[in-house]
Amino acid sequence: MSCPEITTDLSVDDAFLVLEPYFTAMQEVFLEAGLTHVERTKLYCAPWAHDTPRHFGACRDDGLAIIVAPELAELPEPTVVAIFGHELGHAVDYLYPAEFVRGRDQLMQRRARSDGEDLQWARWVKAWAARDADVVEQTADGIAEFVTGARIGYLGPCQLQCFNRGQARPQGLR
Repeated sequence: MSCPEITTDLSVDDAFLVLEPYFTAMQEVFLEAGLTHVERTKLYCAPWAHDTPRHFGACRDDGLAIIVAPELAELPEPTVVAIFGHELGHAVDYLYPAEFVRGRDQLMQRRARSDGEDLQWARWVKAWAARDADVVEQTADGIAEFVTGARIGYLGPCQLQCFNRGQARPQGLR
């Protein structure tokens, strides 16, 4: 089954009004987890964000903007919340560079550096900067899971995010 095209009759402004409370609620979860830099992350709504049938959101690579498509407002609430969790995972990844690194099937958080660990830190940063797209996406999921305590899975013909259901993110999913 292929991914159906989702459309909306909502204007960008109306879709923003529908989606903003979900974003704000998920952002609060991240703030309560001590990831205070996400307070600077702002939500924007733009029609160009739905550039493929399964693409409803993106995070700018400085972590300061999450851009969602108006069509996101047409998806089920659990999917909307999980997508915001995933996108805020990206924001944290960018706002806290190399703080989280995906290891062997697990997310690792850097502990505070002590004297004499500069070489280890340099390796950590190098590994973070050299990640491929799949690892970047898996890291966003891992951060969302770390913060919310709920596993991000992928479900349905569009393979959209959901909490505690679905499969792990398929390799190459864009």
